[in-house]
Amino acid sequence: MFPGFGTLVNTLLVILGSSMGIKGSRYIPENLKSGIMHAIALFTIMLGVRLMYENKPETLKVFFILLVGSLVGHLLDIEEKIHTIAKGGSFLRGFITASLLFTVGPITLLGCILEGTKGDSSLILSKAMMDGFSSLILSSSLGKGVLFSSLFVLFFQGTVTAFAFYFGDFLDRSSMSNTLFVGGGLMVLTGLKIYGLLEKVKVLNLLPSLLIGLFL
Repeated sequence: MFPGFGTLVNTLLVILGSSMGIKGSRYIPENLKSGIMHAIALFTIMLGVRLMYENKPETLKVFFILLVGSLVGHLLDIEEKIHTIAKGGSFLRGFITASLLFTVGPITLLGCILEGTKGDSSLILSKAMMDGFSSLILSSSLGKGVLFSSLFVLFFQGTVTAFAFYFGDFLDRSSMSNTLFVGGGLMVLTGLKIYGLLEKVKVLNLLPSLLIGLFL
């Protein structure tokens, strides 16, 4: 299997699962959708807190990562551009929530590195199966934003795999811990936004921090 095969399969399964969830959402009552969204928000917060608890970051470096990532995100005005394209808040919530859930975590990083350095796609393919099912559930409540999160999955995982392939074991333990810690914080913010809190916080503009953290 070629480097990036697992990410390609992951992207296709997210597209397939999301498409099925969007088409089947009409058969799900609104009160059930609301309950699913609240469960998703709680799970996102819990997973974020777990990632922050399990990883010991380098405090000053994390501050620098967030500062630079936020600067890049706001200069590019990522969230506003996505919002303009989407023309709706639900799209944005779906995109951010799914993008973080599908890419932030040790399985993603380790799976991409394993595929890039060893040619072993087993871990990332296992994750792809989980993401495909998760996207079906998420998209039934959060809509088309989940479908378009497949583009972020392709970009983020593809970038990590490419760097692992060309530069070998470039990612040390501290970089991974910093990235997972930052990702956990972003997931907590995302969960709170799903609950209708922190509406003015532009989480999408902080996403560049994840890539920056990998290489510092």
